[in-house]
Amino acid sequence: MRPLETLSLILLFITLLFLFFNRKRTYFLSLLFLTIVISILQYFTEGLRWQFYIFIYFLPAIYFYHIKQKEHILSIVKVFFSFWFLLAFVVPYIIPVFSLPSPQGKDFVGTETFHWVDSSRLEWFTKEKSNDYREIMAQIWYPGSHHQNKKVEPYMDFIKLRSETIAAAGNLPSFFPSHLNFVKTNSYFEIPCKNKKGGLPTVIFSHGITGSRHLHQVLFEHLSSQGYVVVALDHSYDCNLTIFPDGRVADYRSEITGNPDSVRIRNKQINTRTKDIVFVLNQITKIHHGNLKSKLNGKLNLEKIAVGGHSYGGATAIQSAKTDKRIKTCFVLDGWINPVPKATIERGMQKPLLCMGRPSWEGSDYPDNYNILNQFFSNSSAPSYNIIIKNTLHLDYTDIPLYSPIIKYVMDVGDLPFSTSHKLINNLIFTFLESHLLDKPIGDYNKLLNNNLIAKM
Repeated sequence: MRPLETLSLILLFITLLFLFFNRKRTYFLSLLFLTIVISILQYFTEGLRWQFYIFIYFLPAIYFYHIKQKEHILSIVKVFFSFWFLLAFVVPYIIPVFSLPSPQGKDFVGTETFHWVDSSRLEWFTKEKSNDYREIMAQIWYPGSHHQNKKVEPYMDFIKLRSETIAAAGNLPSFFPSHLNFVKTNSYFEIPCKNKKGGLPTVIFSHGITGSRHLHQVLFEHLSSQGYVVVALDHSYDCNLTIFPDGRVADYRSEITGNPDSVRIRNKQINTRTKDIVFVLNQITKIHHGNLKSKLNGKLNLEKIAVGGHSYGGATAIQSAKTDKRIKTCFVLDGWINPVPKATIERGMQKPLLCMGRPSWEGSDYPDNYNILNQFFSNSSAPSYNIIIKNTLHLDYTDIPLYSPIIKYVMDVGDLPFSTSHKLINNLIFTFLESHLLDKPIGDYNKLLNNNLIAKM
């Protein structure tokens, strides 16, 4: 919980004690007044989120009861108020305004967002519209030289528009994710980009089905604080919700019936996603050469390009690395490999590859996922690492474990604490890129895998 929320709840607890056990009520009224003052201060500084309404309504309730009942308080009322207070504490705790961990690198993190139209491709998700070209929202994180006293950026933009679709994905009320508006990142909008001799390496990242560019920001900030440019795109109509600058939206239209129809359609869809990655890479090239205005003009090393992805984004990353020679390395987070074309599986990868994921896909709709991945590795010739991380599930490779301390009971999150998992995952990716993209002599990468949480496939 946020500082003023915590202080308010502590004061309310003490206030209740004086209501229950002090008949004069003098201290009760003073503490209640102080609690109200702190709550008003919270509204104007931190902002008020819906989880705290339970607390807010509690304040007039106990005051009016005090007016009505001057003497002895019934035991049943004490129980009722105690339960109300417990609810006022638990709800903000289990649905917090979470904080992103501070990046481990020495650089500030800058960010900028782009809206691009690929006029060479018609949008296949909107066949009812003629001349509707493929549109992409992309966000870039990069190492900044200083932050110019700017405020950090919010975790998500257009949260009022996004709330309904985020809630629908979890079968929740539309107001439920609105508190994400208060979550802040460690990134600063359009601060100056750091200069690096030889240019900055770049990572392009592809999200999974129903995902978005926002769900891996802990990783993006980690890499950017250590000298990498990260470009994450929303795959329009695969994304939970893509919002364009003029307010138009590309809603989620990728819901299909499941295996085997899912794989058949995704095999076609992966070509669209791969072309998205190639298009973004073309745009990055234009940025470097100054054909698109950006803080990154002239700052990039176009010989040092990597691609990564989560879930279906992992399949997209593999196919993109096979398709475009400019991509030098690839990493995959709990990748869904079934949609990767058979020809790609049979040829394997001739570029350095890192795959990490949960212990098993048994019990899912795609239990043969790792069998296909193992076949792909056996056909690959470049340095490659195929590892599992114990006690993880599909969403441990995103920011989602931060959303609630009890989220593992309702979503595909494992038992490994986020404080452990994100450091391990981020370090594995960073060291892989340092070794195989930048060719730094960091020693044997296999030494990093000597961890009791890691097992090779």
